Amino acid sequence: GSIDRWFSAPVETILRGGAQVTVQIRELVEDRLQRQAVVAAEELESSGGRPDLIRLQHLLGVDMVALYDGDDLEEAVADPRRIPASLPPLRWDELPPSDVRSERWRGGLLIRAWSPVRNEGRVVVGNMLPRELLFHLENAIAADASFQEMKRAQGTITATTILVFLAITLLLLFATVWIGLYLSRRFTEPLLAVAGATRRVAEGDALEEVDVPASDEMAVLVDSFNAMVRRVRATEGKILASNQELATLLATVPTGVLSLNGESTMFRPNPAAAKMLGQPEWAQEWLPLDDLDRSGLEDLRARLLPEQPADARYELDIETGGEIIHVDITSRPLPGGGRVVAMDDLTQLMQAQRQAAWSEVAQRIAHEIKNPLTPIQLAAERIQRRAGSLDEGMRDIVTSGCEAIIGQVTGLKELVDAFQEYARMPAIDPRPTTIGQVLRELCSLYGGVRDGLEVRVELPAEEIRALVDPVLLRQVLVNLLDNAVSATPGDGTIVIAARVEAEDVVIAVEDTGVGLPIEDTETLVEPFFSTKGRGSGMGLALVHRIVTDHGGVLELESLSSGGTRVRIVLSGALSTG
Repeated sequence: GSIDRWFSAPVETILRGGAQVTVQIRELVEDRLQRQAVVAAEELESSGGRPDLIRLQHLLGVDMVALYDGDDLEEAVADPRRIPASLPPLRWDELPPSDVRSERWRGGLLIRAWSPVRNEGRVVVGNMLPRELLFHLENAIAADASFQEMKRAQGTITATTILVFLAITLLLLFATVWIGLYLSRRFTEPLLAVAGATRRVAEGDALEEVDVPASDEMAVLVDSFNAMVRRVRATEGKILASNQELATLLATVPTGVLSLNGESTMFRPNPAAAKMLGQPEWAQEWLPLDDLDRSGLEDLRARLLPEQPADARYELDIETGGEIIHVDITSRPLPGGGRVVAMDDLTQLMQAQRQAAWSEVAQRIAHEIKNPLTPIQLAAERIQRRAGSLDEGMRDIVTSGCEAIIGQVTGLKELVDAFQEYARMPAIDPRPTTIGQVLRELCSLYGGVRDGLEVRVELPAEEIRALVDPVLLRQVLVNLLDNAVSATPGDGTIVIAARVEAEDVVIAVEDTGVGLPIEDTETLVEPFFSTKGRGSGMGLALVHRIVTDHGGVLELESLSSGGTRVRIVLSGALSTG
């Protein structure tokens, strides 16, 4: 019945097919190794330098790679888990240049394929089929032989034959599934790794290369993806470096720069612009445009509104911290939307232009006035000497008139001398100067100028040396001390102080007098301006010019407690010599 049918032609066909599957599996592995040997030879030929057999082994997914130079083994790498000991040698004189060979070794099946490379060299790749798999494969072949034998003894071993066929069928099924899963994993693992890395890049995670063994087209895909990741990472680094360079440039340039977003509702000033606006804490921060209104900068905000032209140039007076600065503003649109606004402080330039104009005016006035003064004075003195021959009444009138003329001429000469001094201001000759010594000398000079007036010096413990013109610095301080003495009637105090702020040297003269006569400090330093009944009005103008020529700033301030504080800020004047 049924057992007899097991030994029929269909059963024989099944066993014969199992044996053929076993042979085809072996041939499949051999063919694959032959192709991998060719790929390995091409890789080594194209590498040029020292071969990287470890990388080649991972790239091909084989158990071993060996490189021969002629008959000599040059280098070999192997997976110690699959091939724990040295391999049996190959007799190259008996073998063709390119072939595949299978042999039993240490209980398993060692399959090696080779291909010529580099003249007489050979590259060998191999896989080790474990003894378990080899056992199953050989069992399939043996089963077919056993079937023929058992068929001859069918009657006596029917039961045994049934069990053997069942075992063989299960083993073949297991081997086929296992090999199929093994081979499919070789192809799907690189694809899954690349897909996962691509998804992470799309989600904004860190750029990561894929480190997974692959062969053939899968290896090309993995290498291409890793090359793309490296290029993107390099481009990202260049963009970050460029942004850092731009941020550093904006933080150091003296020109104020405002960046506006596309809707012109937010702005970001660089440090120079924040300082011009009187808000240093705004530097490099994105802020609402309405903050300009709250800071008293309504005119500037009105110019930056979206309806205003993005490409424009204009000038504005900006009041910050009680000081008015004149700013030249240039606005330009950005290609991607938004605007960039450059702000140049023209205050010092305009002051220099005014000083140059006043110098020219003073020189002309001095030239036009001084020439007739001497003849007028000489004529008045001659009339005064001859007034003695006149009667007493007329003599008194002539004498008093001549004295008035001579006094006014003398005052005019002093005024002309002040004009000439302002017009012919010498170039500064900066040299390392001990500030404390200059201040102590002036304190000693003015200490006893009037009873009840105290003049003192306040200096840090460490001497301050600055790169200044000592002669012109003394002239500045003498003018300021004269003004302080005049503005401090009766008992009072005058303090001369110096200190260092970063790289700047700051000198201050503070008194307890009546304070500044007007709030507009710019008017006080204009030539010919004076609130006194006497004087040329050139004192503070000379002080301001000398300080400006030193690259410094003159600050005038009325104190709430009464009195005046004058600060001279000499930028970068600190000397270590």
